[in-house]
Amino acid sequence: MEKSIDVLIVGGGLVGLTLVNALRGSRLSVRLIDSQSSPQLSARTESSRQGHNLVAGASPRVSAINLASEALLKRLGAWPGAAAQQCAYTQMSVWDGRGTASIQFEADLAVADHLGTIIENDQLTLALFDRGLSVDEAQIDYDSAVETIERNDVGYRVTLLSGESISCKLLVGADGGASTVRELTHIKTLEWSYQQSALVTTIETQAPHQGVARQCFTPVGALAFLPLANPRHCSVVWSTATTEELLALDDDQLCQRLTQGSESVLGDVLAVDRRFSFPLRQRHALRYIQSGLALIGDAAHTIHPLAGQGANLGFADAQALAMVLQQCRFNGLQPGDMALLRSYEQTRRPANLLMAAVMEAIKRMFDSGDPGVNWLRNLGLSLLDQQSTLKGMVAKLAAGA
Repeated sequence: MEKSIDVLIVGGGLVGLTLVNALRGSRLSVRLIDSQSSPQLSARTESSRQGHNLVAGASPRVSAINLASEALLKRLGAWPGAAAQQCAYTQMSVWDGRGTASIQFEADLAVADHLGTIIENDQLTLALFDRGLSVDEAQIDYDSAVETIERNDVGYRVTLLSGESISCKLLVGADGGASTVRELTHIKTLEWSYQQSALVTTIETQAPHQGVARQCFTPVGALAFLPLANPRHCSVVWSTATTEELLALDDDQLCQRLTQGSESVLGDVLAVDRRFSFPLRQRHALRYIQSGLALIGDAAHTIHPLAGQGANLGFADAQALAMVLQQCRFNGLQPGDMALLRSYEQTRRPANLLMAAVMEAIKRMFDSGDPGVNWLRNLGLSLLDQQSTLKGMVAKLAAGA
């Protein structure tokens, strides 16, 4: 039998689960499906170090959650309560590894006590999942993969690999950069590879991080040290074309490279945990919507991770789409009506394109080896660091204010 619902969300990660929670009280029938297993925390181990090998006891996958996203998650009742697995950062420090320029952003510039929080993805996903289970209008199903998608008189018919068929008035693609929904509904994208990958790991440093998020633009790519709950542990994201070479190094050698790349900003890197990598790609859907369909999060756009804004853009997408869908019961429109969906797209697409353009400009500027560009880059950073008003505007933008 074919089941009929109002909203079908494909993708049970951070963004899809945020949309489920934001639709609480909407009186719309909602279902979320995902091909992966349901969220659960990895088994915890005590932090330990043997030589240069670190077992951090923390997940290597973290996100920098800005103040706007944090406020949204708290309103939804989905902010994790385990303080030991999160770290608020009160300052951002950025500098050019090939020059003399640097800039610091303090929380008071954003009129706040912190600029954001570094938090483990699986902890945040689990909090959203647990909260989503109490949404009366929603059903959440993992281990449910999409096989086909086709238009019907109502909106879309989605057939699962299990053989189940679901008819929905609105189909939401929240299924990441390699979105099945986007591909099967033939929405085109503008995209290109950066010819880089991001090395991700956790490190122990000689000096404590003091709640500062640091980023150095090294000659081979942006290197971020993100503070974790342990005062001497940082999550590392190093975007470079030489990631395979870095992955092949032993622990001692990688510690030395990280110490050099960070210009010993926290003293020596003493130990390194397991390493992972993922390819970097710029991608933007030419449209986010069509009748009965909306894309959110990485299904609609992916950007370079150098400012850690990818998850925050996805949270903002989910919030904006939920806001227009909550209006259905007041204006008599159906969830898949273009009048509603255009409002979502007009709100989010310009903001996402602007952030993508800014990240692209910063990346290209710091990738340049031209002496003239290098001089202008250092001059620009130095001048900005002296302008408290402009710095405050940038800090508020980073915080999502």
